[in-house]
Amino acid sequence: MRKYIAIFVVVAVLAAGVSYHISATLGESPAATMPTTQQAKIAGTPASVPASAPTSRAALEAYPSPALVAACKQTGKTVQSRLDKTFSVIVAPPFVIAGNLSATRLQSFADACVTKPSAALWKGYFDKKPDQVITVMLFGDDKSYRSWAKKLFGDTDVSHFGYYRPDIRTLVMNIDTGGGTLIHELTHSLIVYDFPGVPTWFNEGFASLHEQCNVGEDTIVGMENWRLKELQDAIRKKELASLKTMITRDDFYGPQQGINYAQSRYLCLYMQRKGLLKDFYKYYRANHEGKDAGIQAVEHVFKKKLDAIEKEYLAWVMTLKFE
Repeated sequence: MRKYIAIFVVVAVLAAGVSYHISATLGESPAATMPTTQQAKIAGTPASVPASAPTSRAALEAYPSPALVAACKQTGKTVQSRLDKTFSVIVAPPFVIAGNLSATRLQSFADACVTKPSAALWKGYFDKKPDQVITVMLFGDDKSYRSWAKKLFGDTDVSHFGYYRPDIRTLVMNIDTGGGTLIHELTHSLIVYDFPGVPTWFNEGFASLHEQCNVGEDTIVGMENWRLKELQDAIRKKELASLKTMITRDDFYGPQQGINYAQSRYLCLYMQRKGLLKDFYKYYRANHEGKDAGIQAVEHVFKKKLDAIEKEYLAWVMTLKFE
């Protein structure tokens, strides 16, 4: 699903209004795992730097840039002005995160489903980080989620779980359903900066991989999830399209959308379990032009033809279990 990247994290709800906090640069110090509150540190400048000292490459490439920090602060103020007193806002460039949850619960979601996964994706896959603000709205229940989606964005026909608005780089989430969809959409919001024009099948397969995952200090690893049953049923009934069809099809979001998500997700998981996903990502990013580029990339990392890969892949899928 494609969604807006607007990340708002609630830190503390003050009686006088919405709280506002500037947190550390993401990716430099990964957040603690949920539900531990992230211990943010604000990077400072050296106590003394000679006026004539040349600017270092590290300083020139420092992330986030002053311009992005300023944009995030301004977005945070704008978001704050549009919400009521049940919301808090945290600015953690490139993210602005807001929500109407308790301070502890909101911080936990921010740490476990935004800052830590982002750091892991940047460490393991993405070379380029966002140069624009990403906003994430976290709503504590279905009623407030739908009400605010309509009030803020005019959206009425929305998914039960949440959605992404790429036009305004904003994530709008019913976080009461859990954090899996949030990390899915977060992946979409980040990959566009590193892999412009990413083909749909991989964009959705890679994002779906993170619907259920383990996030370490610098790793993000997919696990079996609810999509497995649909995929296994299709295999048993011999109704599953070939990998070639799934990778090259132009109607990924068509009538077979659900099974396409499952098939692409588990192909990504298969590559990850084989230790090939990172190599595949880097190769495919550099060689994704053309209808058969995805097939060629898969064959490149496996060092064998797609038919042989598919036979082993399908057999592997049928060994998996999800309770």
